Amino acid sequence: MSQKPTTRRPFPLSRPLMVALGVVAMIVVAVVACQMRPKPVKDPYRTASVERGAITKTVSASGSLQALITVDVGSQISGQLQQVLVDFNDEVRKGQVMATLDPQTYQTRVASSQADVQAGAAALAQAQAQVANARADYDRKKTLVAQGIYSPSVLDAATAAYRVAQANVASAQARIAQSRAALRSQQVDLARTTIVAPIAGIVVDRKVQPGNTVAASLQAPVLFTIAQDLSKVQVKISVDEADVGQVREGQTMRFTVDAYPDDTFEGVVTQVRKQPTTEQNVVAYTVIAEADNPHSKLLPGMTANADIVIETHPNVLKAPAAALRWTPPPEKGQAAVGGGFGGGGFGGGPGFGGGPPRTQPGGQRAGGMANIVDQLDLEAAQKTAWQAIEAEQRPKMMAAFAASGGDRSQVRQAMRKISEESFARLEPLLKPAQKTKLAALRATLAQGASGGMKGGVVYTLDADGKPKPVAVRVGASDGTSTEIVGPLKPGDQVITGGGPKPKLQARAGFGGPPGGGAAGGGAQTRAGR
Repeated sequence: MSQKPTTRRPFPLSRPLMVALGVVAMIVVAVVACQMRPKPVKDPYRTASVERGAITKTVSASGSLQALITVDVGSQISGQLQQVLVDFNDEVRKGQVMATLDPQTYQTRVASSQADVQAGAAALAQAQAQVANARADYDRKKTLVAQGIYSPSVLDAATAAYRVAQANVASAQARIAQSRAALRSQQVDLARTTIVAPIAGIVVDRKVQPGNTVAASLQAPVLFTIAQDLSKVQVKISVDEADVGQVREGQTMRFTVDAYPDDTFEGVVTQVRKQPTTEQNVVAYTVIAEADNPHSKLLPGMTANADIVIETHPNVLKAPAAALRWTPPPEKGQAAVGGGFGGGGFGGGPGFGGGPPRTQPGGQRAGGMANIVDQLDLEAAQKTAWQAIEAEQRPKMMAAFAASGGDRSQVRQAMRKISEESFARLEPLLKPAQKTKLAALRATLAQGASGGMKGGVVYTLDADGKPKPVAVRVGASDGTSTEIVGPLKPGDQVITGGGPKPKLQARAGFGGPPGGGAAGGGAQTRAGR
């Protein structure tokens, strides 16, 4: 009996070992995938050139075009329109007939008044004849009374009759004058049946047709509207109360109309009306300007989008306005704050530090120091140290103000000394990048508002490709570019955006201080978490 050959069974794998091998394989695949994935490209900085050119500060407003002189032509009498002799856009001369009313009623009244004048003339002739007769009778009886033929009473009666005849002549003359006045009035009304142009111009509106009845009772109805001299137009715009203080007569105004969007027209401000208009709780003032109308392209009623030129600074150094608003993102562990010089602060205590600029004794604003500290992006420990510094310096400020006796120059000198001492104590607590930024900001503060300019900071790229703050003085702006004075020159590149994205910070809640997280700097959220 032969034995069956025995088969060798493979090495058995336990279930835990299989799971472990699967996990290892997944880790290997994930690592390989991560190594093969292309590295993300860092966000580049966006830069723009500093240029030399003109900065024009303007006030924008909108309104409508009107003719310089517009006259409504109406009728002073009532009647039916017999003829309408002009139409829209017709040029008319002064005195030209534009329309006629049915004259029959007024012709009849004139004829009646003429008849009254003739009747008055006949009555006058009759009264004059009676005067002549009464005068002859008076002369005859006067002679007879002198001869003793008639008694004196007969002469008295003749005298009275003579005087009555003279009065009748005067009455007849008055009636004739009255009839002639009525005739002239009727003739004027008859002449008014012909509507004539009071000025030379262009008919811009016609409201009647032949056969319409005109009823002139309490107010003269408007039949036509004439615009005089459309070679010039009037621009009537509404300027907000916040901007009207900068508008003056004689300033240049540029405007466009929707009909010719590629054309820019110019005018001169001729009047700033002091009568306010309020619409939806917004107060505005009417500004009138006069502009040429080349080739009569501009028509009354067009909407004008106007810019009133407030200031013009020719041939100045200018940088993009975005460069003055940009600041580099905070470093790791720092709270992200609003960008731009003079931006939002952190939730520090009152005084030099966080929050809005405070008013110091003597009316001095602490906004310069507050803005500088805000821009340093202090960490939690640095904020605490700064709050302690300003708390110590506040009594010194009060004492300096009390000792100055109200002398502003002495107050400014004392405040400058206190600020220098405060910055000297803060500087050792700062990181190198913060120290560099502090130096630039302090230089800006020293420059101050000399020449009507204020301080600002722009950033350029150093040799290592990192942002470098540059202190400048900021002047007028047109919204796109801003005048600057500083160490920069035309062609220098300033940062306007881009760069690494700031780390997100977990906020303490809706009621927390602006720009900060929870107490102690808050918890930082890791990317991808």
